Amino acid sequence: MKLLKDFKAHLQQMNNFQHAASVLYWDMQTIMPKNGAQAHIEALTQLSDHSFKLWASEKTDNFLTKLSESSNFEQLDDISKIMVTKLKEDFDRDKNIPPELVSRRTTRTNQSEQAWKTAKNADDFETMVPYFQEIIDISKEIVSYTDPGKDPYDALLNNYEKGMDAESIATIFEQLRKGTVPIIEAISTKKAPFDESKVLAKFPKLEQQKFADYLMNVIGYDLDSGVLGETEHPFTAGDAPNDVRITTHYHEKDIRPAIFSVLHEGGHAIYEQHIDKRLIGTGLNTGTSMGIHESQSRFYENIIGRNKNFWANHYDKLKECFPYYNNNISLDDFYQSINTVNPSLIRIEADELTYNMHIIVRFELEKALFDGSLAVKDLPEVWREKMKAYLGVEPKSNKDGVLQDVHWPAGLFGYFPSYTLGNIYSGQFLEQFEKEICSMDTILANNEINKVTEWLAKNIHQYGKMKTPVEIIQDTCGGSVDPKAIIKYYTNKYTKIYNL
Repeated sequence: MKLLKDFKAHLQQMNNFQHAASVLYWDMQTIMPKNGAQAHIEALTQLSDHSFKLWASEKTDNFLTKLSESSNFEQLDDISKIMVTKLKEDFDRDKNIPPELVSRRTTRTNQSEQAWKTAKNADDFETMVPYFQEIIDISKEIVSYTDPGKDPYDALLNNYEKGMDAESIATIFEQLRKGTVPIIEAISTKKAPFDESKVLAKFPKLEQQKFADYLMNVIGYDLDSGVLGETEHPFTAGDAPNDVRITTHYHEKDIRPAIFSVLHEGGHAIYEQHIDKRLIGTGLNTGTSMGIHESQSRFYENIIGRNKNFWANHYDKLKECFPYYNNNISLDDFYQSINTVNPSLIRIEADELTYNMHIIVRFELEKALFDGSLAVKDLPEVWREKMKAYLGVEPKSNKDGVLQDVHWPAGLFGYFPSYTLGNIYSGQFLEQFEKEICSMDTILANNEINKVTEWLAKNIHQYGKMKTPVEIIQDTCGGSVDPKAIIKYYTNKYTKIYNL
């Protein structure tokens, strides 16, 4: 059909601008020269402007209107029908946003990220207050066009996880909290099985990079369609299956943060790389939601990466890359060190059990910021109070507190709950995988990660945005979102480690 062919050509123009912006953003965060920020921001803003103007144009409206007419719609193949239906819904939501508002948001968030890098290192929260406030105001203004009358924070949550709002997330999180806090409390009475300070030494970046390359190959991240960079805060960038880039951050005294950020971001990238190639250029060739996306990153990071049988196959390589481990740290020691439950200040370095409490803190703070009960200037104080109440630790600096994450400087308010939803989904996927295939312990003991990836690709990855998160969970697991499976996983795992 010529109409469909012309529409896909129109979409491809937008995709080209979006891909260029993604590549430029990755460059800005990794290898951009110190004085290149302003030029990058101007270019990113212009690319974003062009892409949005093409999207929210009369031309897009005409294509979608004509393709939605029954005489044309019935001639479409199944993928094109889903494409038209979903894009029409998105277009009707976005078409009223003023282009200058999109431009202002792009400029301000990129400026904010650059300011954050300096502010974090200087422990300077005051610099970020006007950035945070303006980004919140812009976010609310955009929602007034996309979802008039809707609670702004609910609208943002729904953008990242379709069908979710603050009330439903709070209910799910409370179920998870009730299921995990007793385990955390039981562990708190036990002596730590291993002194984590023993794994700290000096590990040159080159050694860590070598092992990161090895791990990416082990889990199946295709380096012919991706690359690993270094940045302050790890992330994944890519809206094309053949160009999905990840980053990590190396700590000179501890190899674990880089290892687990590579596994985490690698999980994101593997999802993108396994989306059905027929979806390229349709607007459906990316993850269906950030919760499902995080389920994949957390699956590789935790369910695979913190399993002893996984490391039984790869510990010799680790010792080869890091001679200190060869002489001082046994496999059992290392396994204990990556599964020690110890409430900590830094989210991305938190253990599996206490990690979700970090997310609950951020979820409650975001909700308060958007309903007006919390002023931006008071964030550090309330952050400290909640960390003390929920985790028993209190940051001495904003660098280890409210400034630790890039998400708010980047304008990603509403994103954080996706991490814990991802943990919950990953538990459900693990439970179903073990019903259909065999135990994860057996798979990893046999060094058959490819079977895990094949199952995930078949049930989740290939569909891109063709299925909603609800449909993915229903079709794969036969139910709805439910924290019981991940609670069972936590209970079984940590009962063994701590002899509860």
